[in-house]
Amino acid sequence: MSERYGLSRWISKRAQQRLIRIITGLAIVLVAWTVQDEVVWFALNIMEFGELYIRPIYFSLLGGLILAPIVLFRVDFKHRRSVTWWAVRLALRAIRERGAMEAVPAHYIDFKVFQMPKFKFAAWQATKVVIGMLMLRNLFLGMAVAGMTQGWNPNLGRIWEIFTLPFVVSPGSLDSAAAQMTVIPLLPALTLVVRPVLWAVGARLIILVGVTEIIRVATPSVRELGGERLQFRWRVSTIEALIAIALFWSMVNVFFSAYIDYNTKYAVGGLGATGVAFTLLAYMDRAKGRGLRVIAPRPILTRFLAIIIILLVVSSIMAVNHSIADARKVEWRGPYTLQQITVNRELAELAHPQRGVREIPYNVSIVTVASDQMDAYVSEHRNLLSKIRLWDRDAAFAKLKPEIGPIPYLDYEDSDIIRFHGNLYWSASMKLVLPPTVLPEDRWYNEHLVYTHAPIGFLLLDGHEGVIVDTSQFFKQRKIYYGEGGLFKEVWAAYPLERSKSDELGGHFYDRDKPSAYVGGKLGGLSVPPPLSWFFDFIFFLSYRDKTIHVLRYRDVYDRMSLLFPYFVYEWGARRVVLYEWMGKRVDMLPVTDGERTYYLMPLIVSLDTGKVPWSVRNPFMRLVGYALIDIYTGSIRLIVLGDDFFSDLFRRTYSEHVTAEVPEWLEKQLRYPKELFEWRVDMYNTYHVTDPRTFIEAKEFLAVPEGLDTYYIIAQPPNFEEPEFVGLLSLERRGAITKNLVGYILVRNDWPYLGEMHYYRVAEDAPIKLLGPSGAIETLEKDPDFRVLRTLLRDPRVGDNILYRVGDHDVYFIPIYTAPAAGEAVITALGKVACVGAYFTAEYYVGLGDSSEEAFKAFLAKLPGAEQPVVVEEKTLEERIGDILDLFKSNEVKNMTVVKPEAISPDVTFHEGETSYLSSDQWSLTRGMILSFIQQWGWDANKVLMWVEDSTVNFGILISEGGVVELHYISVHLA
Repeated sequence: MSERYGLSRWISKRAQQRLIRIITGLAIVLVAWTVQDEVVWFALNIMEFGELYIRPIYFSLLGGLILAPIVLFRVDFKHRRSVTWWAVRLALRAIRERGAMEAVPAHYIDFKVFQMPKFKFAAWQATKVVIGMLMLRNLFLGMAVAGMTQGWNPNLGRIWEIFTLPFVVSPGSLDSAAAQMTVIPLLPALTLVVRPVLWAVGARLIILVGVTEIIRVATPSVRELGGERLQFRWRVSTIEALIAIALFWSMVNVFFSAYIDYNTKYAVGGLGATGVAFTLLAYMDRAKGRGLRVIAPRPILTRFLAIIIILLVVSSIMAVNHSIADARKVEWRGPYTLQQITVNRELAELAHPQRGVREIPYNVSIVTVASDQMDAYVSEHRNLLSKIRLWDRDAAFAKLKPEIGPIPYLDYEDSDIIRFHGNLYWSASMKLVLPPTVLPEDRWYNEHLVYTHAPIGFLLLDGHEGVIVDTSQFFKQRKIYYGEGGLFKEVWAAYPLERSKSDELGGHFYDRDKPSAYVGGKLGGLSVPPPLSWFFDFIFFLSYRDKTIHVLRYRDVYDRMSLLFPYFVYEWGARRVVLYEWMGKRVDMLPVTDGERTYYLMPLIVSLDTGKVPWSVRNPFMRLVGYALIDIYTGSIRLIVLGDDFFSDLFRRTYSEHVTAEVPEWLEKQLRYPKELFEWRVDMYNTYHVTDPRTFIEAKEFLAVPEGLDTYYIIAQPPNFEEPEFVGLLSLERRGAITKNLVGYILVRNDWPYLGEMHYYRVAEDAPIKLLGPSGAIETLEKDPDFRVLRTLLRDPRVGDNILYRVGDHDVYFIPIYTAPAAGEAVITALGKVACVGAYFTAEYYVGLGDSSEEAFKAFLAKLPGAEQPVVVEEKTLEERIGDILDLFKSNEVKNMTVVKPEAISPDVTFHEGETSYLSSDQWSLTRGMILSFIQQWGWDANKVLMWVEDSTVNFGILISEGGVVELHYISVHLA
């Protein structure tokens, strides 16, 4: 070979061999260098996580091992054909002949004569199975098969019942037995086993049957290449057989379609009859020798006339059925609609005896409270009124943001509403970020050895009063080594195992300075000795050659859970169907504590494809399997399985040694039902709460969540609740209705053991008083004259969440009004007022304003029809009113500002920021609000305020220097 190409003229044979060895060695080194990271990380994963890491891999490979033979293994040991090796042999010979196909021997081209030796054929089938096992991995199929070996029963023995469905349901029979007795019991088999197996069989028919036979038909035989006439008979027969197979396979898949109706059985019959016709044609062409000898239009049309007749008859019957169904929808579509409703109610767990939706009739009425009983009425409900959530996410964030201070390596990652001891708090969790001042040459050191943890992992703000609370009262363990986002997601952390000095933030020793709960316990990560540490990162070879390195990897909790438990949804909408505007966002988790340790509570939500489930219309099967508790310090994971569905049972069996069904007592009052799953179930309920087929077809009672409305987690006391309880709430309106009144609201309970229980409070259509929607509540507030004055005084304040509450016998919206126009636009966000808006859609509107929920509610009660106006109290004197204003400036609300009375003021420019009157006690609230707004906007960096009097008006001003120009900003209060 070397002589042919002239290499011997330049290189000796021995040198050629040496060159080949060098090139081969370099290739091996290059491949090893390319895959070494994956190999090292794989080995470290096994060392750190053990069988928890191996188990999902085992399930995936087991599923692939089942599917690979179905798709790729040839059982035809008689002919021993292989498209791959035939194509490879032909391609190599064509290359050898420099592309001259006429020089390629005929038996290389004729696929029909290609035959592999028995041993090579068997070895190739085994090789394909091994390769296919890696390529066709299926986690859920492998898990199901493993579960079946442990006693889990998916009812595979009943799968034949699916083939009866198009025939047992017929027009006129309103019975859900087909869905109840056949489809629902077969959900485990249809979602976990049948779907991948059907796909594999279809892939086999395409790859091993379709492609093989098409190549056999398309390639000429040796004799045809030698000049004989092209043979049409067997080729036509083969094509007809392929069409028959495709038709029969399509017929099988019709039984497993996501919707079955009155025409499905005719589709099955048409596909089957057409398949039989093509089978007979194939048989006659092959066995009887009556096939076509030449390609001509007339013989083809003659032979396929019967097929055309079948298609015309079937399509005509189906068209007639559609016409009849259009006129008699309830009779014809009703039975199938009923099956769809039954199946989808099961998919969303709407009819579950504990976690299903309980419909409760709801009465909206205006109840008047006498003025002399208002104080007692408000006091009676003070327990609930003191728990009204007045601080929304944006306001909480604006107030918490300055708490980080000048720390350049911390930032907010997420905020969650959590609860402790019956109170709501906004929790802001921290993430690590690399300070922008870090030099590029110092980046590796800082990322991996210094910024290993967030020293203050959480900040808390009272959701009722807006007060920042001491986080250590609740979370004793605040150092986050395993969190979310930032450096937790981007890089790993490490430290030399036997160190005398720590490079970590604050000099913290992860291996020594353990919380008391971990004395003698296991920390996160694993110790990597040399030389393995050198392969993990080459810098360890250069700097810590003889030291064992302790490495913390998968510090992002979502990445950690996805690695070990990939069965669950951690990013909403990433794998499954379209849902909401937060599609693609991570599933919300929240911090919880047992009093010593701190955990992230991660909901374990499974979502299974139902494309092969009859009447599912491809809505997924979704369940809350349970929760995972991930320790923020060690990364250890504890699994709590609460579900009673088939997948929860499967997971419980396959992970029996790692799961518990017991909810710790300390966790019972910290649980929260996942917002994502709640909103999806409500979306399903909005359609499938209709159980009557006629009403469903008429589509007049479908519901919808008002546009822009989010799930509100609040402490509320709806009807039939003895005490206020932590619930998630969504309002509902009629889908497509012109008016945006509510038809009710739906809530989900969070306390154990009622977790996931849903209540729908339904307002009757003929109710004399309708329930005002959230957009209507805002419009009502905008119309209120007192609010208009307040808006002017507060200079365009921001209106917060409008949350519907039931206080005693009154349905009201509590709406906080913040002094900052929008989140982040002011240094300090303060609560200017609280609005209480009556949730009644009538000709009258009732709005109460106050400094607290109690004051606003009392003011609302005073506005109701028939309520006597409160007795006017004795007015204050001029000196007392001036004293009120001066006391306000000296209070903590305005940072104890000093009031000074200058003899003269000479600013360069003057700005009058507003005026109000304080003539009577009922005007004090507006006066106070204007002063607070003025100070927050112009006096946040000042320590004194100027005061001067003009006639009966007192003015307050602040001097500000802007670019050398002295500006005076002032307000006026008329006292007489």
